[in-house]
Amino acid sequence: MDLLSKLKEVSASSDFVEVRDYYYHTHLCKEGEVKTRLDFVLSNDTDDSILRFGICDKCGRCFYHKDFESRLF
Repeated sequence: MDLLSKLKEVSASSDFVEVRDYYYHTHLCKEGEVKTRLDFVLSNDTDDSILRFGICDKCGRCFYHKDFESRLF
């Protein structure tokens, strides 16, 4: 999957929901209970913050989780 097209899909989403889950989020969608994987990560090079996100294929909601990534070298 092209990552640039995924970013465009996220920007087209009108519903962003912050979740506590790290790897996936299960939510009630119009077609029933759907498990959405948070398998994309945006990171900031100047600090350790990351944003994990995933988009529901059924309803188009974007679920995200803010976190930090330790960089021990």
